Amino acid sequence: MTPIKPRWVSIALGLVAAASIACGESSGTVSPSGVSGGRSGAVITGRVSGINSLPVATGVLGPLATTSVRVTISGTDISTVVDGTGNFMLTGVPPGTVTLQFSGSGVSATITLTGVTAGETIRIEITLTGSGARLDSERRDRDGDDDDDDEDEDDGLTELTGTVSNLTGTCPSLTFVVRERTVRTGAGTSFDGGCSRVKNGVRVEAKGALNADGALIATRVELDD
Repeated sequence: MTPIKPRWVSIALGLVAAASIACGESSGTVSPSGVSGGRSGAVITGRVSGINSLPVATGVLGPLATTSVRVTISGTDISTVVDGTGNFMLTGVPPGTVTLQFSGSGVSATITLTGVTAGETIRIEITLTGSGARLDSERRDRDGDDDDDDEDEDDGLTELTGTVSNLTGTCPSLTFVVRERTVRTGAGTSFDGGCSRVKNGVRVEAKGALNADGALIATRVELDD
């Protein structure tokens, strides 16, 4: 004679199985909000300034706690909060052109970074002005090599080395692209060997300040022989 299991045992086993399935499904579908470990991609670290004197929600000028400012990679769930010292870090940033969205009480601004590649670390300094943001400096380390796009330690300017493409304009007012970043020159730009030597396919080293749109406004352009 086959023993019959008590009904309450069968019900308990069924509940345990259902709970296990539910937990498995949940863990597979929950998306992290914030800096997520284990993602492949680039790392962006930043320092934000100019947020302590922004207008608060009431419209009266006053201190704004840095922890109320959130930075998000547009189109993704990658997000974090600027800490009490104005710093933040984002990991797993996808390659290509990315837009950083800053939001919070009295803050709604974006910064766009081009040419982001997997495995690199990008260090930026940003000034927020409520509805606007200015990219003050940018430094990139690509697999331990930080010579291609670097902030000069002496004067805070950015150096960019690479091959010229998409060249337009006439000397001295040129616009061209180096490693997916737009470079602009003008009357105040110093050219090593002359402006006419800058041509598509030529490797150059451009040095200058980053504009709000991410373009490098070059003060010096040197041919990298």
